Amino acid sequence: MKTPLGNVSEIQVGYQSREAIRAHPNGSYWLIQARDFDKQHQVQWSNLIQFTPSGNTSKYELKPGDVLFLAKGQENFACLVNQSRPNTLAANTFYILRARPGSILPDYLAWWLNQTSAQEWIRLNRSGSSLPFLSVSALSRIEVPIPGIEIQRKIGDLEMLRKKEADLLGLYLSKKSVLIQTVCLNAIIE
Repeated sequence: MKTPLGNVSEIQVGYQSREAIRAHPNGSYWLIQARDFDKQHQVQWSNLIQFTPSGNTSKYELKPGDVLFLAKGQENFACLVNQSRPNTLAANTFYILRARPGSILPDYLAWWLNQTSAQEWIRLNRSGSSLPFLSVSALSRIEVPIPGIEIQRKIGDLEMLRKKEADLLGLYLSKKSVLIQTVCLNAIIE
């Protein structure tokens, strides 16, 4: 069964400020921006800036289970927020997707939005040439296949394991590189 994303998820635009956002080391909130992601599209929490927003921020505050979707730019991707710190907001380049309980699991939704067929649909439905943009209206129309909850859970678990494996492989390759470099340098010193 397929259903439009708007039927199974609320879509909220990220935090919009009337003025430029200025980093402040004692700011009351953290801000997630497009530059705060690694190659696996995972939030690098240590990179977030602190700032003090204006106005009511309650509807923009992130919580575990939210899915961030980068709507502006050449690369559009989804990321499950599986942890968060209090007072964290997503910039307005993101949409915050909140799955309706009982309809779709957030980790499955994030996985599916990153699949080739969904990404192709997204590319075909963006507007703008220099800074492509997918509107809320367009995103709400994307058809999402909805398997049973157990299948969704298994897909979400597999995706989490795949990302952990990629992180570990990256760490292994980094340490291997340092080891080889050290061995080579020691060989020319002796």
